[in-house]
Amino acid sequence: MIVSALNISTLNRHCAAERVVFGDVTYRPGGVCGPRTQADFQLVLLEQGEASVDIDGASLYVPPQHVALMLPGRREHYRFTRDGITHHSWCAVRPDAVSESLRQRLVAAPRCQALTPRIRNLVEFGLSLPPAGVASADGVIEHIGLAALHEYVFEAETAHHERDQPEALRVACRYIDSHLTEPLALVDIARAAYVTPQYLIKLFRQHLGTTPARYVWQLRVGRGVELLRETGLSIAEIANRTGFKNPFHFSRMVKHQYQLSPRQLRKQAWGDADGDVS
Repeated sequence: MIVSALNISTLNRHCAAERVVFGDVTYRPGGVCGPRTQADFQLVLLEQGEASVDIDGASLYVPPQHVALMLPGRREHYRFTRDGITHHSWCAVRPDAVSESLRQRLVAAPRCQALTPRIRNLVEFGLSLPPAGVASADGVIEHIGLAALHEYVFEAETAHHERDQPEALRVACRYIDSHLTEPLALVDIARAAYVTPQYLIKLFRQHLGTTPARYVWQLRVGRGVELLRETGLSIAEIANRTGFKNPFHFSRMVKHQYQLSPRQLRKQAWGDADGDVS
């Protein structure tokens, strides 16, 4: 196997456990790696530069700011850009660390997609871990590696789901989410999505099975219940932070959707705790 890179011994960052490896390298213009047979499930993050990878005779182009997924058993040969340096990092997870359900989702996932902050942060976290020297180190490294694979699948499935929805609907939902604590009028949501209110109602009914108004209140109730279960905020504070007119309005909506009062939901979530926080 041929490997051409800038002073690998000084520029590589490396963190390894028994079944997971994180690494980082910078290649000279025209650098190559391979041919090799991939042994792991590996994420290859192109921070700078680009790569053309021959995989079992098929070509995969990986542009900058993208991440590629390599599958075990494939024959690979990397050729990096001739126009500048290529900086990439990776996360390699041994097949015996990957559950069957995750394995199936990885095989079905696209081979390359845009590099997101969450994937980059997970790999950077893996690279930042100190050399293994304590009993828990392997477990931490392995869990971060598996989290990176799960995140890759999640990003792919989320992108596929969003492609099935009209852009106006996605914009409207994002607008609602970011303005949830404010008064939300249908005309304002429609204006943010550059459609008429009537067309927006049609989109919500067709793709989400509800109306914009019901979607807003369902989202507010859901956020409120999360705060009930996971924080010690009072019911009045939660109502205020999730866009309700008053605590009574919040309590009525919660009771309608969950058939339990806010206090009952909190008590149920907290076990034997009193839950009677007003």
